[in-house]
Amino acid sequence: MITMNARNFAAARASASSISVGPGSLNALHAVSGKVRALLRALFNRRVIGNLEQLSDHELSDIGLTRDDLRFGKSVPFTADPTTELARRARSNTCR
Repeated sequence: MITMNARNFAAARASASSISVGPGSLNALHAVSGKVRALLRALFNRRVIGNLEQLSDHELSDIGLTRDDLRFGKSVPFTADPTTELARRARSNTCR
């Protein structure tokens, strides 16, 4: 039977509280956090499209968009950022 003195207890506590994380784990964690950030950004930007729908047709044309562009932006896959497509469409609308 092992008796636990203060020195043994401190050593056991220190080893239990320190978790060894290798570079592979950090890379995986970084990749997952990047995906989560991208998903949160896409969800936030979908809310922005809702705000754009409140604008008049004249205000939308001032920023180079139409109602059809907004509908198309909302139709992109749920995990995709719709504002990148809206920006592309706004650039192509102003070049006409």
